[in-house]
Amino acid sequence: MINEKYLKEIFKSLPSPVMILLPDAPQFSIVDVNDAYLKLKEFTREECIGKGFFEVFYSNRYYEIPGWTESLEKVIALNKPDKIPLRKYEIPGNDGRDRETRYWEIDHIPIVNDNNKVIFIVRSITDLTHDINARKKSEQSLTESRNQFYSLLQTIEGIVWEADAETLLFTFVSDHAKQILGFSPEEWLVQPRFWENHIHPGDSEEVLNYYNIKSRATKSYSFEYRMMKADGGTVWIKDIVSVIKEGTKQKWLRGLMLDITASKRLSSLENLEKNVLELNSKNTAPIQEILAYYLRGIEALFPQMLCSILQVKNNRLHNWASPSLPAPYIEAIENLPINENVGSCGTAAYLGKKVIVSDIANDPRWVDYQELALAHDLRACWSYPIINSERKVMATLGMYYNEPKKPNEEELKVIERVTAILKIILENREKAGIIAETSLLMKQSQELAHFGNWHWDVQNNVVSWSDSLYAIYGLNKTNFKATFEGYQEMLHPDDRQRVYDTIASVLQTKNDVEFEERIIRPNGEMRHLKSWGKLKCDDNGVPLEMIGACLDITESKTTREELQASEERLRTLADSQTNYVIRIALDGKYTYFNKKYIEDFDWILKDKKLTDTDAILTVQPYHHHLVRDIMDKCIKNPNRVYQVEIDKLQQDGGIKPTLWHFIGLTNSKGETVEVQCIGLDITDLKNAQKALKISNERFEYVNKATNDAIFDWNILTGTVKWGNGFFRLFGFDSREHYTYDNWLQQVHPDDKIETQKSLQDTLQDATQGNWSVEYRFMKADGEYAYVEGTGYIIRDARGSGIRMIGVIRDITERLNYITAVEKQNEKLREIAWMQSHVVRAPLTKIIGLADLIKDFPHHDEEENQLLEHLLTCAYELDDIIRDISKKTEHIDLKAE
Repeated sequence: MINEKYLKEIFKSLPSPVMILLPDAPQFSIVDVNDAYLKLKEFTREECIGKGFFEVFYSNRYYEIPGWTESLEKVIALNKPDKIPLRKYEIPGNDGRDRETRYWEIDHIPIVNDNNKVIFIVRSITDLTHDINARKKSEQSLTESRNQFYSLLQTIEGIVWEADAETLLFTFVSDHAKQILGFSPEEWLVQPRFWENHIHPGDSEEVLNYYNIKSRATKSYSFEYRMMKADGGTVWIKDIVSVIKEGTKQKWLRGLMLDITASKRLSSLENLEKNVLELNSKNTAPIQEILAYYLRGIEALFPQMLCSILQVKNNRLHNWASPSLPAPYIEAIENLPINENVGSCGTAAYLGKKVIVSDIANDPRWVDYQELALAHDLRACWSYPIINSERKVMATLGMYYNEPKKPNEEELKVIERVTAILKIILENREKAGIIAETSLLMKQSQELAHFGNWHWDVQNNVVSWSDSLYAIYGLNKTNFKATFEGYQEMLHPDDRQRVYDTIASVLQTKNDVEFEERIIRPNGEMRHLKSWGKLKCDDNGVPLEMIGACLDITESKTTREELQASEERLRTLADSQTNYVIRIALDGKYTYFNKKYIEDFDWILKDKKLTDTDAILTVQPYHHHLVRDIMDKCIKNPNRVYQVEIDKLQQDGGIKPTLWHFIGLTNSKGETVEVQCIGLDITDLKNAQKALKISNERFEYVNKATNDAIFDWNILTGTVKWGNGFFRLFGFDSREHYTYDNWLQQVHPDDKIETQKSLQDTLQDATQGNWSVEYRFMKADGEYAYVEGTGYIIRDARGSGIRMIGVIRDITERLNYITAVEKQNEKLREIAWMQSHVVRAPLTKIIGLADLIKDFPHHDEEENQLLEHLLTCAYELDDIIRDISKKTEHIDLKAE
């Protein structure tokens, strides 16, 4: 038997947390616990042994224990082990505050005695946290890897796809399908046989046969074909396919579809151009045949395009080649005059500029020809003028569509390229008859232009010059033998080594060269030359000869240096300005701006290339159209100044108002080549205008609110502007025109002379700034009002009055009040006199009689007489008091 002590040590050392419980439900007292359980940092051995299991666990708020009681009771009831499945638990961390996430499986195993009665329950925990975390980390890494792979697929400039090798059902299509074909990946995956159904009809049979053959192979393959776009267009596809096998069976097809339309069209276009130029070089084929062949080739590259070339002759249009346009339409436009609004071709020929009409039905240039075009289902027309070297329009290249359409970038490039080729072809034909004449005139032209040519036989070191080149060097042909060494001797000493190295480089690199040099004529005069050189070699690359030309640019060099100096002075002047000075090219990009402009807008223009920066970059978005409109006007009407206010961006997010003058600058032909703009920051002016507006509004409100008649008299013109108070006070019509004479007519006749004299005396006295007078003024109803007029006089530099601003106040009520007060005062003075004189006489008598009665003894008869006298005096005093009372009744003591 194993010693119980060792068994206990083994129990304590078990790697999994184990606890022994008594089956004394619901207490489930803890009998023992091993070290692994204690390491969970839930409690110490002393804290738990002898205590109830749930007493320990319920006291810890970190634990969630649903199902534990049921599991223990189930073990007792069934006498069988029970497992609590894998579950997440939050247990205290090392610091006792943070929680750790653990994933446990918990087993409850009964220990029975001989009577098969449960005497202990062994509780063990299997910690699967590490396995769970590892699995989650693996799943996260897999998800990130999948996302990275998906992102990588979306960056590939092509359609990445996967399909079942047997059924050809697509299981994946990248998002570039939408960009290239116009169909979403979802449409591709949902629609049955999507790929097969969208192969170009002309390629479908060949492509599917090729696929059926190649798909049986185990190697990767690629093939090219056309697919139909969602908008009905065509895309050339290069499909690179990989065959994926599982065992010996082909399982998947994975591939990349690349859009090779541009390169395919370019290759076809180059081949077409080669054929056309070869055909034209023979000079045997009629020009109409060559042009028709060329246009049919263009229409093959752009299947929806219908091309036309119209000759411009005597300012009228004549059909040269229109292989696909309806014959009735061609007949209808034959011999049309060129002018503005004569369709696209007539306008382009007249203006000498390309005309893009994307919707014929709604374009003013087609108003007179809409019915004709629409009747033949022609909905869009782009026209490019073909201009020869003399800037004369020889023909127009027209491209029609049966739907409204704007050209894309590829179409524009192809059209410009076709226009250039047509220019060569037509100009070649046009000038074929005058080549001989040109050769004859060349010598004279060289002499006039100070232009000479030379030839150097490299193998034999023989140099020949044209007569004009001898003249440029100031040499006599009979006295000077042209050699390379002699040429070197005539170069300016500072240029000899550079020119020698340049020519040596040509012999080594075989590249054409262009350079400037200085020569010293025999008379000591220095001349500036511009030279060109071209090397010809044999089939092995050995130099045979070099041909070249020289142009005497002395005068132009001097002129250019003077012009540069002048330009530098102008730039210095512009940079010293406190105004903005900028120049804008016809494409809307800057060509120059001065220091003031940089100071205010460097926060936008910093680190930007001048010629790549759009001039509207500093303009508030809502004023972009103003700039474009003014630019258009300057281009159409050069040398004319246009003024416009433009709001600029401000670094703090605000608005900087500016005032600009735009003018189109021209070349020697009178064509606008650049637009110059001079601007001024008018922020302060705008603020002043705003303040003035507010002040005027306040004046208007005061004018409406006051009862005074405010006036503004222009002394020079005699006109008077009245405020609203004038019409309210005096009842006149506000719509009538008023003058000084109108005002004077309303002054009372008795006051007119004095009022007019007061006014004139004040105006003539240059020291007086204010005028004030009272007079009577007749109102609209014929009644007179007493008024007080005051005015402030504005004088010119000589002291003469030119304007008076003032008010007229109605003082009628105030004067009436003063008159009433004066009348009351008169009555009060009369009452006061009566009180001081009339009342005093009877009162004196009464006082005297009272003294007699009081101080002297009297018999009854005397006393009665005294009393009668006293009563008489009292009656007299009462009458006087009644009279005073009557007088006071006429006094209004409440008058204001």
